[in-house]
Amino acid sequence: MGCFYSRRILEEDLVYDMSPIRHLPVIFVNGVPGAGNQTVAETMASITGYMMIRPGELIREEAVKDTARGRMVSDKLQAQEDISEQVTVDLIKETMLLNQDAKGYILVGFPRNPRMSSIFNRQVKWPEKIVALEVDNELAAARLQSKLSELGRPESEINAARQIVKQAAHKVKNVHKRFGGHVVTLDSSGNPKALANTLKEILSDTIEKAQKNQAPTTASAPAVMTSPDLETEVEIAT
Repeated sequence: MGCFYSRRILEEDLVYDMSPIRHLPVIFVNGVPGAGNQTVAETMASITGYMMIRPGELIREEAVKDTARGRMVSDKLQAQEDISEQVTVDLIKETMLLNQDAKGYILVGFPRNPRMSSIFNRQVKWPEKIVALEVDNELAAARLQSKLSELGRPESEINAARQIVKQAAHKVKNVHKRFGGHVVTLDSSGNPKALANTLKEILSDTIEKAQKNQAPTTASAPAVMTSPDLETEVEIAT
């Protein structure tokens, strides 16, 4: 007994009206696992007052929902398969639209690869800034191993930290190349918590520009549209 889902309907037919939040600044914090993405993003949030969005957390929350998409995400996680770029971006879009009163958004460890950045740029907006975290791969791997050990992850996963970082480093470099002048590099080899002053300087122009921009009329509710001649979900038991 099993089931499969219509990938086309689950991932491609939803159209979101993102106009209510396009005036708000978006910042990506992007580095390999162990680079300090979370800590740097938290420091940035305290400086700017922007909302932090953790795509990984959104995926885990989606996996426990009793919906076609939730079950699909859960199945992929259990099979240790990647969640598609489109589903990840859709979850981010929904979170943004549900938090239109935010001052801005900080996306943690995003995007995962160039395709994900292309989807976000096309369907939402280009980010105002990408804070690219630079750290030696060995240091990042050691940090990741320590974190995985604290979380009680299997020994096999802990031992794979170096390979995880190595694979991520290649993808991160490709992402940064696509954004050119939007990228600001930050050395996170030291204690990421001690980077507050540097981050204030990096973010000053983004904060100033956002304060000058006049927000459009607030939309009454998040707008999500679907193709009227298609069901929003399809689940077929076999």
